[in-house]
Amino acid sequence: MYLYNVKIILSAKTQKGYNMIFEEIKSNTNKPINIIFGTDWWSDCDDVAALDIMLKAHSRKLIDLKAIGVNSVMKHSAPSVKAMCEQYDLSDIPIGLDTSAERKGLLCLYQKKLASFCKSDFSNDDCPEAYKLYRKTLASLQEKAVIVDVGFPTLIMELLKSAPDEYSDLSGTELVKNKVSEIIIMGGRWDKQPAKEYNFCAYKINRLAANYICENCPVPLTFFGYEVGKNIISGGENVPGLAGIAYTAHLSKKGRPSWDPMTAIFSIIGDAEKAGYKKIRGRAFVNAKSGKNCFEISENGKHYYLVKERDDSFYKEQINEILMMKN
Repeated sequence: MYLYNVKIILSAKTQKGYNMIFEEIKSNTNKPINIIFGTDWWSDCDDVAALDIMLKAHSRKLIDLKAIGVNSVMKHSAPSVKAMCEQYDLSDIPIGLDTSAERKGLLCLYQKKLASFCKSDFSNDDCPEAYKLYRKTLASLQEKAVIVDVGFPTLIMELLKSAPDEYSDLSGTELVKNKVSEIIIMGGRWDKQPAKEYNFCAYKINRLAANYICENCPVPLTFFGYEVGKNIISGGENVPGLAGIAYTAHLSKKGRPSWDPMTAIFSIIGDAEKAGYKKIRGRAFVNAKSGKNCFEISENGKHYYLVKERDDSFYKEQINEILMMKN
């Protein structure tokens, strides 16, 4: 993995068994890990918390956030994401939209509010197709990237299915095999089987995508399941900046379950034990019709799901302390 990129600084609370927080690069000779981040960015405000954490890690040179892909598109998707980036003077991070996943007529409680803070005249029309942005980004890399997705699995499927283009002569599967070290997905439920979870089941295309990824992804897949974050309530109206505004607009003033920010922090730390998890290895399966997932444990498998190894307060304190950081 890639923990060597990050120096873990323990706060005073860590002495009591609570918190562990990233703070600075371990050595100037080590490069931050490349991350491509995908989000559905509409149904829950924990996506905003996850992006906030990613942007803070990028600004501290813990990661190199190469691209952001939105895999559920609404009217204010692009300017609301751009506003988050501008908040940290990171407006140069490219944003792509999965236009096959437009949510016309649906309401997002925070997008329009965040978009009102966008300093630039930026709209959905200014964004490339997300899978094309991923191809362009991967083709340009010298070092491999980690793809992290806290939304729907459709964008990763589109990347894997993509054909050679002006950016690379490789197919999507070949490009991922050559340029991606791991894909981390918030999706599925792994504490019982078979089980159903929203990201894999919400739409027919999600069910097909989750199935396709499990069957065809050429690199290791790590799943952060529904059960891991459901009881950990973090964030809320007291979070500074646009993330706090999103929690308030989402009517989650007292916080939300922590699936997406926990996935983000795990991805940044990059070591399961240090991040407070055990990885269960084997083979994941998702039914293409029902979206139900199950898992076959095997020491030869290329798939993993995470199990918490610490008390819930550890993860809650970790998220809140990072969200409360000011840039």
